[in-house]
Amino acid sequence: MSAPASAAAGARYSLRRRIAWWLLPPLVILTGVNAVLSYRGALEAVNRAYDRSLTASIKAVAERTHSLEGEIQLDIPYAAFEGFEDKAQERIFHAVLDPAGKLLTGYIDLLPPQPVPDTGEVRIFDVRYRGQAVRLGAMRKRLYDPALEGGDAVTIVFAETTDTRTALARELFLASLQRQLVLIAVGAVAVLLALGSAFRPLIALRDTMRRRSAEDLTPVAADEVPSEVAPLIDAVNHHMERLSAMLVARRRFLADAAHQIRTPLAVLTTQAEYGLRQTEPEEMLRTFASLLRSIRGARRLANQMLTMSRAEAANGLIGERAPLDLAALVKDVAMDLVPLALKKGIDLAFEGPGTALVIDGNAAMLRELVANLIDNAIRYSPAESAVTVALAAFGGEAVVSVSDQGPGIPEAERDKVFGRFYRILGQGDSEGSGLGLAIVREICLAHGGRVVLKDGEGGRGLCVEVELPCGPQPAASEGVG
Repeated sequence: MSAPASAAAGARYSLRRRIAWWLLPPLVILTGVNAVLSYRGALEAVNRAYDRSLTASIKAVAERTHSLEGEIQLDIPYAAFEGFEDKAQERIFHAVLDPAGKLLTGYIDLLPPQPVPDTGEVRIFDVRYRGQAVRLGAMRKRLYDPALEGGDAVTIVFAETTDTRTALARELFLASLQRQLVLIAVGAVAVLLALGSAFRPLIALRDTMRRRSAEDLTPVAADEVPSEVAPLIDAVNHHMERLSAMLVARRRFLADAAHQIRTPLAVLTTQAEYGLRQTEPEEMLRTFASLLRSIRGARRLANQMLTMSRAEAANGLIGERAPLDLAALVKDVAMDLVPLALKKGIDLAFEGPGTALVIDGNAAMLRELVANLIDNAIRYSPAESAVTVALAAFGGEAVVSVSDQGPGIPEAERDKVFGRFYRILGQGDSEGSGLGLAIVREICLAHGGRVVLKDGEGGRGLCVEVELPCGPQPAASEGVG
């Protein structure tokens, strides 16, 4: 493999790599988001569990707090601290405040961050106390003792540090994260295996194509490939069909050329060798004149074979189309062939519309079509006769007709004359190649038209009509002799 080819191969991207780049960054982001949410969820679950103990402790103290004739009786039960005993690393803080805000028991500076309503509900807060993060619960209990000063509700506050909560939440989070990472790894392996399985038919297709011979252009079977690749296989098959048709056309052209040019070349060789043996000037002139005619015939044959090759749809040249004025084109071709008609004393006339007749076509190919029709008419017409070229538009079709006064073509032969190199014995001159009408038909069909052979005017000669699609346009006649 050459250096540019290697560089190009290295520059090609891998579909597996592209899929991985599309999957991995979103997966990493989703994993990060899920990790944050998982940690928050674990912390909330731990808080809910621990908050039950905190709430139970506060309510246990509230149940043992009473007031009688202005004297508050407080008894903090052991059960209020029982839920915290197995967590020695935690520090528990508590405080009970009378209606006036005086400390009855506990820590004097342990206060709720905001007033607690007298609803008997426990409110939970996240605050910092003595430099530590704590979870604080507060509740106001009404004692219904009018003898109390400042109201009849006491405030009960319990707080605990969050170290154990955070550690437990972290353990739960790490356990969940491990399971998620295992699932991600399993999913990644499954994706790789799925990609390998998905690309296996493509690899098999590659190997099959590599084993094909250079001339094997049969369609690629799309049975075993994924449905997403089927359009690509269809496009490849369509392109291979075009290549196959082009190769067939090339082989046919080479076979025709080898078969048809061999005879003219042999004739030229014979004439040249005969001329070399002559010593008489007059005989040499006659030989050279014959040689010149043979050269012209060979040149005409080569030109027509090249035109035939270009006109075939497989070569794609006929597909290069553009709007053109068919009336001007036919008239120009007729004018170019006037000298050939005058040489035989033939009256060449053109009848066409007075306005432009625009169609969509290949100008070079249509010129060949018209030139072949007129050239054939002149060559096969007797001297001092007439050839008429007419153009008209009927019902969305442009009709080009060329009529002559030659021998015509019998009805039994009219289908055969469109074949390559087919000539009717005994008609025309020796320079004919039998390709004229074949070229006309090929170009006509490529433009979506048709060609019809009819008897000439009065049953004499031949009239060739070529019908090409076009838009409806007004037509007027003019004659040019």
